[in-house]
Amino acid sequence: NWARTFGKHSISAMGLFGRQEYATGPMIPSYREDWVFRTTYDWNSRYFFEYNGAYNGSEKFSPDNRFAFFSSGALGWMISEEPFMKYLREHKIVDMMKLRASYGEIGDDNVGDRFLYMTQWAYGGKTQLGTTSSDKESIYTWYRESAVGNPNVHWETSEKKNLGFDFGFLGGLITGSFDLFKDKRTDVLLTQDNRAIPTYYGMNPQVANMGAVDAHGYELSLKVN
Repeated sequence: NWARTFGKHSISAMGLFGRQEYATGPMIPSYREDWVFRTTYDWNSRYFFEYNGAYNGSEKFSPDNRFAFFSSGALGWMISEEPFMKYLREHKIVDMMKLRASYGEIGDDNVGDRFLYMTQWAYGGKTQLGTTSSDKESIYTWYRESAVGNPNVHWETSEKKNLGFDFGFLGGLITGSFDLFKDKRTDVLLTQDNRAIPTYYGMNPQVANMGAVDAHGYELSLKVN
């Protein structure tokens, strides 16, 4: 962490590195890695800027899709600190009035199975030497393709937009906030039961980043003290 103030200018920066390794019993260890940073700036507690970045890595994806960069930014304007609001502040008509806006993307690797990008094989079963169940089986046990892999499986992405307004009036008697938001999720993984395939395919289809979800709305919070 780093933070400094130069006159009316305030600057801060934060960097974070984390790596997780998990294994129990004979399982192959699973890994997750994150490189995160944040920078902020404000001038005279009136104008605000923030930028965040995250370089995330997950062993659930192939080497070509394992790491991805996601970022976000926000702007803020403390209207109540402007000179033209001085009279309202001093007479406790307006305590606080702030306008803010943000935009960003985040990634999600909570996609269920670990090795969706790999074709998997199972050992077991024998070939029937004939066309009826009474025919003898081969003496050799064979491998069979148990799951079809998709090497293009990658991070699900959520795009978030937000416009907000915070306020306080009459010496803290009334406070609250109002937010308009819009979320758009893309590259959502669709599992085999949500995909249409021809009957002659012969296998369950591989999981693929083919889904999308849109959400939007508003939220109002109002408090009387």
